[in-house]
Amino acid sequence: MNYRKANSADIFKIKSLWEEVFGDADDYINRFITHFGITTCYVCERNSKIVSMAFALPATLALPRHCGEGKLKYLYACATHPQHQNQGIMQSLLSTIYNDACNENIAGIFLHPAKPYLADYYRKLGFEEFFHRDHFWYYKEKLLADESIPLSPLNFISPETYHQKRTQKLEKKCFINWNEDFFRFINEKEVQLCEFGNTIFAYKTWFNNIIVDELLGDMPHEQVARLLIEHLPDFETVNIRLQGNEFCCGQIRWCKSLENMPKNGYFAFAME
Repeated sequence: MNYRKANSADIFKIKSLWEEVFGDADDYINRFITHFGITTCYVCERNSKIVSMAFALPATLALPRHCGEGKLKYLYACATHPQHQNQGIMQSLLSTIYNDACNENIAGIFLHPAKPYLADYYRKLGFEEFFHRDHFWYYKEKLLADESIPLSPLNFISPETYHQKRTQKLEKKCFINWNEDFFRFINEKEVQLCEFGNTIFAYKTWFNNIIVDELLGDMPHEQVARLLIEHLPDFETVNIRLQGNEFCCGQIRWCKSLENMPKNGYFAFAME
């Protein structure tokens, strides 16, 4: 088996594996590969067939003011063909990515476990829980039961503006500082970036649910939920995700220690 970085000749095979394992639309896969580049992908090749893959996207861990920052790699679309699972292939592929990251003086690699049980799997590979959040649920029936108030407009802002305001609001935290390019990608189709007063938030829709991936500012949760339901009345629930302690939303495997390192960090966005 050959573990290596992908190249342009691998695109068709990677797309086929992605579609078979995740079932994502061809449009999304093409857009992702065009945006992030095929060389961010690592593959395992067996008999000229790509049987496993994982993308390692550049990211930055911003530390509290005056403490600096560290470069990370975000692991995404980790997939092994069903006929080749449970053979240790993904473990070896992630080790290849980890070793390359350490040789490149990267601080570590991190990921969002797609399923809760996967957290145990990654923990055995040396990953530790570092990012947590709490979930708050609001229901349309309850939100609209109170006396009606005038509908406030949703103010959509550009990815560049969102990134700038987000960085300012998080400057005292340890957080994943996605660049403007990342926000342009998620804003192209699925994630809406908004501002209300001194509050910014990002949301997407999924079946009957509105998911608020990030909420930064003084606006109360329930007011944000009500605002979204009033503008999107076809949805039944609002799920607001905030930094907290209840759910692990990200694990990290360190290559090196960073100075003045907090015990946890803020990670709001995962391309789930």
